[in-house]
Amino acid sequence: AEGYGASKAALTYFAHALRADLAPEGIDVVVVSPGFVKTPLTDRNDFPMPFLVSAEDAAGRIVKGLRQGRNEIAFPRRFTWTLKALGALPQGLIDRMAASMSRKSRNEQETNG
Repeated sequence: AEGYGASKAALTYFAHALRADLAPEGIDVVVVSPGFVKTPLTDRNDFPMPFLVSAEDAAGRIVKGLRQGRNEIAFPRRFTWTLKALGALPQGLIDRMAASMSRKSRNEQETNG
């Protein structure tokens, strides 16, 4: 999760910088941030995936956003707004919440298993 989240944040930041840099050339840069999409890859996940959408639904939302000329396409909205609301919380609280959901340490695994 750490590598995925960090790479997604870096790619989003890079895309925003590219958008500003390429605008004078008439080149659009669109950032697409889907929530969980049902695919063979996500079928292997062993954790809850709230607001899971089908690949067909995701594709339709992306096409619609592109046709509307949007430069940010994020869905589903319930998931997007939930993440934004969580991001507005104090960092200490976010850290405690994330730690409670993360994998167990080796010591906890040995104690419980």
